[in-house]
Amino acid sequence: MVTRNDRVMGFTLIELLVVIAIIGVLIGLLVPAVQKVREAANRITCTNNLKQIGLAFHNFHDSQNAFPSCDLGDNWPTWAVLIMPYIEQEALFKKWVVAARYYNQSPDAGADLPGYHCPSRSTAGTSGTTGESRSIGGVNRTGPHGWSDYDRTHAEF
Repeated sequence: MVTRNDRVMGFTLIELLVVIAIIGVLIGLLVPAVQKVREAANRITCTNNLKQIGLAFHNFHDSQNAFPSCDLGDNWPTWAVLIMPYIEQEALFKKWVVAARYYNQSPDAGADLPGYHCPSRSTAGTSGTTGESRSIGGVNRTGPHGWSDYDRTHAEF
């Protein structure tokens, strides 16, 4: 005869499945909330990047009495290069020869900076960073790396 005290206590299969189902539902509710928080952080980072670029433009204007040009035509360095000293990229800016065209720059003069990328759209070093090639005077030249989410064409600069 089996008494109550002789029974082994444990979870039944039904109890275990119910607990697993509850945990699954909680995780299902939690994942979208985490994604929303991540996207909000990306949006704040993107806004901060634009603010830093705007401040760099104003600092450039204060020192040069003009805003940097968006397009100097025929592959000359653009605003993304000209504001580098104002976004704490002085060392990278010194690798650029501002009087030379894009294709005549050193390949290590790239400007694929995280501050030029909106985290919701792209990441520095993932696309458009190989440098564009062009034949100039029979010599194949590759421009430096770099692109941005904040220019009008999202093209390399």
